[in-house]
Amino acid sequence: MKHVLFLAVLCSGSMQAQTGPGGVGSSTTNALWLRADRGVYRDAGTNLATNGENVFQWNDMSGNALFASEPFSVNRPDLRTGVLNAQPVVRYTAASNDRLMVSGLTSGNQASVWVVARHTSLPSPNPGLIQGSSTGNAYSASANLKHVGMWVNSTNTQPWGRGVRSDGTELNITQTTATTSGTFYILNNDYGATTIQQYINNATAGSVATNGTLRSWSDMAIGVQAGTEGWNGDIAEVIAFNVSLNSVQRIIVANYLAAKYGLGLTTSDLYLQDNPGNGNYDHDVAGIGRLSSTNLHTDARGSGIVQISKAGHAGLGDNEFLIWGHDNRDMDAWGVTDYPPTIQGRVARVWRVNEVNTSGTAVDVGNVDITFDLAGMGSVTAGDLRLLVDTDNDGLFADETPISGATNPSGTLYRFSAVNALANNRRFSLGTANAIGTPLPIELIAFNARPVGARTVRTWWSTATETNNAGFQVERSIDLITWDEVAGVVGAVNSSAVLHYEAYDEEAPAGTVYYRLRQTDLDGRSEVFDPVAVRLDAGADDDLLVYPNPIDGPMTVVLGDVGDAQVQFQLCDARGREVSATLEPMGLGAYRLATGHLMPGSYVLRVQLPGQVRTARLVR
Repeated sequence: MKHVLFLAVLCSGSMQAQTGPGGVGSSTTNALWLRADRGVYRDAGTNLATNGENVFQWNDMSGNALFASEPFSVNRPDLRTGVLNAQPVVRYTAASNDRLMVSGLTSGNQASVWVVARHTSLPSPNPGLIQGSSTGNAYSASANLKHVGMWVNSTNTQPWGRGVRSDGTELNITQTTATTSGTFYILNNDYGATTIQQYINNATAGSVATNGTLRSWSDMAIGVQAGTEGWNGDIAEVIAFNVSLNSVQRIIVANYLAAKYGLGLTTSDLYLQDNPGNGNYDHDVAGIGRLSSTNLHTDARGSGIVQISKAGHAGLGDNEFLIWGHDNRDMDAWGVTDYPPTIQGRVARVWRVNEVNTSGTAVDVGNVDITFDLAGMGSVTAGDLRLLVDTDNDGLFADETPISGATNPSGTLYRFSAVNALANNRRFSLGTANAIGTPLPIELIAFNARPVGARTVRTWWSTATETNNAGFQVERSIDLITWDEVAGVVGAVNSSAVLHYEAYDEEAPAGTVYYRLRQTDLDGRSEVFDPVAVRLDAGADDDLLVYPNPIDGPMTVVLGDVGDAQVQFQLCDARGREVSATLEPMGLGAYRLATGHLMPGSYVLRVQLPGQVRTARLVR
């Protein structure tokens, strides 16, 4: 409910092509996709698991609505948060014979199976990461029924696996590459028409010739083989395609996983925008590319809202790739001031690209179509949309020329065709030239808080529009860490009129107190908006309050009630040099300071009022 430019969701009612991992495959070919950051439940799909809780059900993100589960609590793995590049994992304990199984997979005679995992020990001869069968029992100990499989040999720590030919012949992948305990790896077994090939961190490992058709499979055990040789360690992601991927697709999926989990690839590590020095654009990574006229991938979206396609455009040559990801900032304009003066705002989220060959050298893939899925934002006028590309690569959009000409090919899709502005390392974002003509589906005009008594604080806010809004909760904190609900207000559900709300906290503690607004949708999802600060003790007007500090995005500066006094601001770096600073009045002695242009380091904010000077030290 904040001051929103766009409120878009990461999925659409109409699944588009190439929405699989890294933008490879659709629900037809991407048979299973288990991600520890999505759909991990402690029960039958009602309550999401939290850190340390047993995993009863792990939902499929491929679009096939499958899930892996385990009915016996003693055999369930646990969810562990913040383990790998701030991402969660599902943790298996071999002593408990932890395992999950999924049934009903639509498979075929070829496959490409991926696992991101690490082992902490290998207590059994061949602990299993995945095992597939078509018998309805993926835990089978019969070698002839292990139609697909991925194991690690406890003697030499080398991954291997198996495929079974249609005539019953067992095909064991050779073991070539040792792994290290406690280290995460990207493992891939690709079951092709003539060869089963294994890759470890995108490097060629073991293989075996098929010399015939492989058996299909419909069930998969996750974290165990033979029903008893369990994994002892973590699994972050499991992907199963029912086709063999070409080399381009395999490189793209590997780069998606490497970026998401902060892992390195041995070969073709093409997407480097996930590195901290480049800004951590490691979310919803997807890509297109070509190695030859028959080995290519020209249309991708992945799990994000951006689809890039070369369809109908020449210029994608051999050994050329375009891979992109974003910084995971909000799809709204709250606090965003970095946009050209000819438009009225842009979303906070920024995407960044690598346009390179397999050696990492910059290339030019030519014109591309860039499509945004803006599902959830209501009515949109395509002509109001603007594509912003940071062509001088200075990290700013305010000095760029917006690209117009968006069309609406169908539904909630909005496309910029034949874009030639992308190049290696460049950023892009989405803006609007008319924030009224392209409406804001849920727009918070203002949220304010002010003392009205010794221990009473009045909060009030207004909305311009509401969509599926069940209501609001006003929350209070004294440390910006722990928040308590102090009031609840019912929402209007759907409204296009300006509405006003208020709520009181009659038991506010002394000192500096923070208030924030939480908005909850009818489906239970909620969104929290930036806090405001008030003081309830004597001498509050003598203080200068800044938050958050250290800086991570826009900063709020609170002076208290200074009436009509003239206020002057000065921002200086650690060497005393003045730095440009724009402070936007927010009312009630509060200001918003844009910080996107500041380099990492220490700064001093100096505020001059009649007869006094207040200072605060800031860190970015």
